[in-house]
Amino acid sequence: MGKEVFSVRALELHSLYAWDYEWILRCLDFMVRENYNTLVLHRNDFVDMIVYPGRYFGCKKDSYASIFERYKEIYRTLYKYTPTRRSGPYQRRAFLKRVLEQANRRNIQVYIENKELYFPDIILEFHPEVVKNGKICANDPFWLEFTSVKYQEFFEEFPEISGIITAPATGESRISITSNRCTCDLCRKTPKEVWFKNILEAMYKPIHKAGKRLVVRDFVFNPETHKEIASVMEHLPDDVIISLKNTPHDYYPTFPENSRIGHVGNHEQWIEFDAMGQYFGWGVCIADLTEDYRTRMRHAKERGVSGVIFRTDWESLDGHTVFRNPNLINMYAGGMLAEDLAAGHETVCDRYLSHEGWYAEGTSKEQKQKVCTWVAGLFGKTWSIASKTPFVEGCVFSDSSLIPISYGHAFWLSEEKNSLKVWDSSKALALAPMKANLQEALAEAEEASKEALELCRQAKEGSGEGLKSEKIKWLQDRLMLQRMYVDLFTLVKHALLTTRYLRETKEPKGPFYQEQMAEYHRLMDALQIKEQELRLFHRNTDYRPHTVYTLLDPDRVACLRNDLLEGENI
Repeated sequence: MGKEVFSVRALELHSLYAWDYEWILRCLDFMVRENYNTLVLHRNDFVDMIVYPGRYFGCKKDSYASIFERYKEIYRTLYKYTPTRRSGPYQRRAFLKRVLEQANRRNIQVYIENKELYFPDIILEFHPEVVKNGKICANDPFWLEFTSVKYQEFFEEFPEISGIITAPATGESRISITSNRCTCDLCRKTPKEVWFKNILEAMYKPIHKAGKRLVVRDFVFNPETHKEIASVMEHLPDDVIISLKNTPHDYYPTFPENSRIGHVGNHEQWIEFDAMGQYFGWGVCIADLTEDYRTRMRHAKERGVSGVIFRTDWESLDGHTVFRNPNLINMYAGGMLAEDLAAGHETVCDRYLSHEGWYAEGTSKEQKQKVCTWVAGLFGKTWSIASKTPFVEGCVFSDSSLIPISYGHAFWLSEEKNSLKVWDSSKALALAPMKANLQEALAEAEEASKEALELCRQAKEGSGEGLKSEKIKWLQDRLMLQRMYVDLFTLVKHALLTTRYLRETKEPKGPFYQEQMAEYHRLMDALQIKEQELRLFHRNTDYRPHTVYTLLDPDRVACLRNDLLEGENI
């Protein structure tokens, strides 16, 4: 391979996988082979699951040689107050020590990622003053002490860890000023920017003292919070790294580049990508993002980014990973493009096919080239389909790739929670109930259905000579499942957008409106038929992973249909 483009090339694991030793070993070996040099273990409670901290259970000193020195002083107190947590931290310590040893053998650095503030429940009993009028106070000064103590203890135990990646502005932690519900005087008077500054300083001091790196993410949900955290990030010490999602708010490949990239002062920058597909179909709707990665990584490199992180799974979807679906090609693309932005799509595809055992034994070089071109042609068309399936005109129209379950849910997701228009003003009326919008959206959805059908045909009728038969069958099955997913979304979007037009349009209720009235009733019947088809599919098939059935859930269809029928009269 050629010259490295990004010095940090990270693979990120979430949730259960972050505690699975055998899975981590598999990923470490993949990383060595595919040009990754940094492992990120991402769980919000990771640090809290592995330190006590000792000070709050009776340790007499602030510094100890190991967790066992702490434990011998506090085991009675631990058993009294948190019996199920007594042995957990030192067991997990042994696990992490072994992971760090294995990573070190492979020259891979390890970072822990979380969303602060986090804490064990017993802390509320030890420090009841942090609860005011039944609400946990985000601004109580105790949290600054607790945070400092926690990280000091963590790095005394794990000097091998390279640093901490954190997101203080999401509201997805146990306490954050972003979702703070406390209304005490201190909370009313403290600007959000001050809270961000205080928490990050409390983290930075023990991390910096240990000679490690603090990485701060700008994971936020709206431009206002974007500005609030940005104003603090720019004034952090220069050795703090800023990590940015490649698109604003979340991993939506239909969104523009994150405008913060290249505008973080003197800080080193990393950029984050999702390979699995939280918002683009989980690999059930296949999405080969090689060309999207290339464009966004080139944009990032031009703006001084030195590191890239590729997420392989999602904390809210236990048991699912990019390693178990066709989107795994994105991890090959990420590793190769991080070293050479000019790496061709067929080159990426050939590496994927070779290393994942697709080529049949005895296949010649010429045959491999021919069949690789064929497979690359199929994969290369998948993002076009995915971009028009759980999206409408680029707007997020799903619940993390699942169909919405009600009328209100659909438009809350697309226009409030995951709003594109707050980042791109040209999309302000993209979903407005107007004839032109409805026609464009339905044409887009029908185009996705036609493309998915055509891809199934090409996979069935094309030449897979040179590939293992079981791999061809697997690919054909995946494309068939993708078609089912696309057709489901086509129907759901048609029903929701037609219903919105009938309920909310300000346009004259002429012939087109009357046509949509008739269409609405047809769509309600079609949803009922789709529900029945999916129930038969659940009973009669055995596809893996189980998430195929999560995305094709007849109960979600029934819930949506009932809501549309029970809603405002049409």
